[in-house]
Amino acid sequence: MKKEVLNYRKYVPSGMDTPDTLVIFLHGYGANGLDLLDIGKMWSPNLPNTLFLSPDAPDPCEMGGGGFQWFSLQTYTPEVMRAGADKVVKDLIEFITIKKEEYEIQDGNVFLVGFSQGTMMSLHAASLLGRKLGGVVGYSGAYLYESIAEDNKITEISICLVHGDVDPVVPVTATQMATKVLSESGAAISTHIIPGLQHGIDQQGLKIGLEFLKNYSQ
Repeated sequence: MKKEVLNYRKYVPSGMDTPDTLVIFLHGYGANGLDLLDIGKMWSPNLPNTLFLSPDAPDPCEMGGGGFQWFSLQTYTPEVMRAGADKVVKDLIEFITIKKEEYEIQDGNVFLVGFSQGTMMSLHAASLLGRKLGGVVGYSGAYLYESIAEDNKITEISICLVHGDVDPVVPVTATQMATKVLSESGAAISTHIIPGLQHGIDQQGLKIGLEFLKNYSQ
């Protein structure tokens, strides 16, 4: 049996035969694929024929604890984080492509849902995949670029960003800057700032993400 590009968990809703939509969760720094999978269980009654996958990031977290990281945060600068994301995005895109083909999912019916570092990777992958995706829901994250290059495909899809206004880990200004860069480049983006929310996903954020997926899944 061929080794998986990334280890992953999946949630298959009861009674579903063949999925026509794929939602892939990308966890944050130090977590694993189980971290966000329960969101799929909550969303599934409202997203018929949707399969939920949640891979582990490729590297053990440098802080220990048994979790994983998409890239190191030892040096917290955009340049170093971009380089780290560049190293692993090929594996992520290969994983997305393989699962898309395995389940015969059409272009535009794959959605990435990220949290924190997983949002950074979701937006990074979307920059390369474009309309092969249906969209991105990004919680409490950032976009690693300060401008959009001509060959960047992220403007081909719809994006929903959600962030708490008192986040002590990834400041809300990161999402505000992402919104500015992406919207000025013509991306279809909706941004939701949640008062009083720290570094996490609350019920309001879950509702926002679900409504986005309901609106854009075909």
